[in-house]
Amino acid sequence: MRAPLPPDEPARLAALHDAQVLDTPPEEDFDDIALLASQICGTPVGLVSLVDRDRQWLKAKVGTELDGFPRDLSFCAHTITSHDLLEVPDAEDDNRFADNPGVDALGIRFYAGAPVVLDGTYAVGTVCVLDREPRVLTSAQRRALRSLARHASVQLELRRYARHAGEIADRMRQVDRMKDSFLATVSHELRTPLSTIRGYLEMLLEDDFDAETSRRFLSVMSRNSDRLLRLIDELLMVAKMTDNRVQLDLAEVDLAELAHQAVAACRGLAEHRGVKLRDRTETPVPARGDAKRLAQVLNHLLVNAIKFTHADGEITVDSISEGEPELLITDTGVGIAADELPHVFDRFYRCAAAEVMATQGPGLGLAIVKSIVDAHHGSVHLESEPGTGTTVRLTLPR
Repeated sequence: MRAPLPPDEPARLAALHDAQVLDTPPEEDFDDIALLASQICGTPVGLVSLVDRDRQWLKAKVGTELDGFPRDLSFCAHTITSHDLLEVPDAEDDNRFADNPGVDALGIRFYAGAPVVLDGTYAVGTVCVLDREPRVLTSAQRRALRSLARHASVQLELRRYARHAGEIADRMRQVDRMKDSFLATVSHELRTPLSTIRGYLEMLLEDDFDAETSRRFLSVMSRNSDRLLRLIDELLMVAKMTDNRVQLDLAEVDLAELAHQAVAACRGLAEHRGVKLRDRTETPVPARGDAKRLAQVLNHLLVNAIKFTHADGEITVDSISEGEPELLITDTGVGIAADELPHVFDRFYRCAAAEVMATQGPGLGLAIVKSIVDAHHGSVHLESEPGTGTTVRLTLPR
């Protein structure tokens, strides 16, 4: 009779596979458990077994050369349906096992197994013993078998914790590298405009310039002051994102009208870089959102497109009002490599093109975009082809 599946079978298998012990070489700790089980219970066979989707695999064994067998033939598959020890005094007299091929082929008459439980929940295998003669364990032997199964559980948990600790250490090292990169980038982004402002101030203070030259100096200083304020605003926004404190002032909005305003605000930058900026949105595109935050999103997306589109390139903004309200921003820029696409919304991530083109910014724009859109329960997706361009699809609830 085939054992029923445990009620938590998918999660049980996930816990087993997460332990990453299947098909690993023998280990002394588990070999000792199998040997002790055999000696304490006075049986010729002692096993540490793990029950996979379709098989029972032996992590440790005493008294057999088998590495495993199909789950359909497994005594242990019955044991893992609960957290209790299973004892079969005589398999030939037990309806569950009387017609099991292992009873005839291997001469199995006696079985006792205690479940190996992970996370206090998932029975992933057993510590078990077999004999070719009918018999019954003593109370002390049952306690010992349960204790050995708990010991096997601890061994599996320790290995998993050690591996996870190694993964966490690797991630911490990556975080340290990201932190160093972030500090270097932010330091550069802060120092550059500050140095420019200071340099022009020193010239204004040291020399007498005509009114036109002074106005040009002040204009440069103003632009760099705006750059500093934008960076500070982005850093403050990231701090709010980290604390899940993005506040929205929700109301009925027209996405197309917001797009018109964003295009008008960015047209000067586009003309300065020789990029055509086309607004093909059709009013209205009704949605519910925070007009100020959505304007911030559209500004980030358009400025990003302009930065990465060469002179004589083109950026178009389209709208879709049927179904969920959508805006599409398509450029003919440098594009994004396939291996970089999964990371473009990560904080402080700068793609290779940003480094090659020496584009300003700490890599926060798209992270802020996604945070604002997520707060609206909307979505933002990028499709891109290197050398061809990028399309950003922004979707919001109606």
